[in-house]
Amino acid sequence: MLNKLVRFYIVIFVVSAIFTGCAAKQAKPLQSNVTNEMLETNDESNKNEKLDFSSQQLNYQIKKLNAEINFIKEQITSLDVKSSLYADPFVVYNKEIMLNNGSSIFCKILSQTDSEIFVETLIGNLTIQRESVVRIVENITVLSEDNNDVNIIEISVDEEEILSDAELIKQRQMQSSATVILLGDIKESKDKSGNTIFAGELKNIGSERADLVRIDFILRKNFQGDIKTLTSYAAGSSHVFKNSGIISNSSINPGAIGSFKLIVPNEIGNFIGYSYQIEWDFYE
Repeated sequence: MLNKLVRFYIVIFVVSAIFTGCAAKQAKPLQSNVTNEMLETNDESNKNEKLDFSSQQLNYQIKKLNAEINFIKEQITSLDVKSSLYADPFVVYNKEIMLNNGSSIFCKILSQTDSEIFVETLIGNLTIQRESVVRIVENITVLSEDNNDVNIIEISVDEEEILSDAELIKQRQMQSSATVILLGDIKESKDKSGNTIFAGELKNIGSERADLVRIDFILRKNFQGDIKTLTSYAAGSSHVFKNSGIISNSSINPGAIGSFKLIVPNEIGNFIGYSYQIEWDFYE
């Protein structure tokens, strides 16, 4: 009986030892798995933090580059504007004053007196002596063949002196009793051959007949001063000159209107502007 009890306890002890060992072996892998998971979680967290930091740095660099690009664009635009001013000063100023020393001043006329002209230029305000002025060029807008606005230059001049319309009329009346002026604007068009056509009307506001009435067009081909001069005689009334017997239809009686038409051949090429001057004679 005693031997049976001893055997029974021995068996229980052995079984308990076996179960305890197995339980210990199972606990160690479980703890190891938990530790590994914590380490992996920490690694992922560190990686995410590094990625977030890298993304922030990248966004900062992108914003910085965009700001630099926008600044460069603004500088280029500013340079384009400045270069366009020197390439075509008429973009800003609608007047060009030609002086008797051969120089030209692109400007805006602020005011003037009998002896001086005060102007605004790219380099500041200037005072110009009226006696040194040869002519003034004015930028105006006309319609091209396809009805698009283009810039062309009309020159309102007197070769000896810059005069207002009233002064010009007064001077002409002192020279002669006939006074011929441009009535309205000069109309510009093109024909099928590409020739430029100038047309308009002239009126004699004087008290005497004007003979051989004509209008001279001085075409300005470039900014270097190359010009081409063409003349158109007015279509007015017919008159027979007593001394020579010559018949002319370019006379305009007092208060009458005559028309003119000038064809500029396309062989002349492009021109950047033109001036006009009205001339006439008087015969008994």
